[in-house]
Amino acid sequence: MTFTGEPTNFTPDTCVLGTDGIDWSSIASAEAMSAFCGIMAGFVLAGLVTVIGQKNAAGGDGHASRGLKLFLPCFIGLATASYLYALTSGELVCTRAITEQLFSGAILAADALIVIVALAWLLPAYERNKHGEVRFFRGLIQVAAQFSMLMVIVSADGFTNSVLEQHVAGWATALVYSVGAAFMVAILFFWWKRLPPAPPPPTPLPNGVTAAGWPAHWRDEIHLNRRVQVAARAAVAVGGLLAVAGGCVVGIAWYHWTSMSPWLVYTLAGVTLVLPGLVITTAVRSAPRA
Repeated sequence: MTFTGEPTNFTPDTCVLGTDGIDWSSIASAEAMSAFCGIMAGFVLAGLVTVIGQKNAAGGDGHASRGLKLFLPCFIGLATASYLYALTSGELVCTRAITEQLFSGAILAADALIVIVALAWLLPAYERNKHGEVRFFRGLIQVAAQFSMLMVIVSADGFTNSVLEQHVAGWATALVYSVGAAFMVAILFFWWKRLPPAPPPPTPLPNGVTAAGWPAHWRDEIHLNRRVQVAARAAVAVGGLLAVAGGCVVGIAWYHWTSMSPWLVYTLAGVTLVLPGLVITTAVRSAPRA
């Protein structure tokens, strides 16, 4: 069949030449990253099956279901990221590979944190908080959230510098780091902020809830449960958007990647900075309290 469209003088570029501002190979690392995401997705799936097969401890109703709400979207997200990384490992267009990995990395950064938050919710579900385990997990969540956000910032900045061959506008670099720093401060703020006091108990009280147990019931079953729902929905929405965008990038022909306009590069960097930042922030807000 004769192709009559764009010219066919295609020269493979697998990011190994170290030219045009590209000093790191997205293609060479994609296979290992695909395996990493696949292994994480496998662990999450094993956790899902285990939790579904277990009966909650007395008084632990609801906690495991909150963990499941968070496990489900991050399992799908990690599996999708593994697939997108696998596609990148076969790339022959360096700029396209860098763009694909931008979306895959954003999904991984958000869902890796959600896994830790989901695990934290399983502690009260199975009465594993007698020695401050929830408090320890909250500290781990903060460290992981800050690290994930830092990686998102570095990824966005590295993407602009690689694609634009180190000719990035100063305001764009400043904006990336300013927005990223704002998210890191917000993550710390919502992690540190105390929950509002419980409202007066209703009359009649929910079944099985005493007046003394109402504050804890309101905290977990009402207030934090809403936050978990928000975090789970945000993970589904953001993961879906990033996955669709990453899939569309794969299908764009090579001749569209010979050069990218700066406004498009800045937009992609901004989107993959803000969206995972929102998911990370909502996930931190939904973490259990000691």
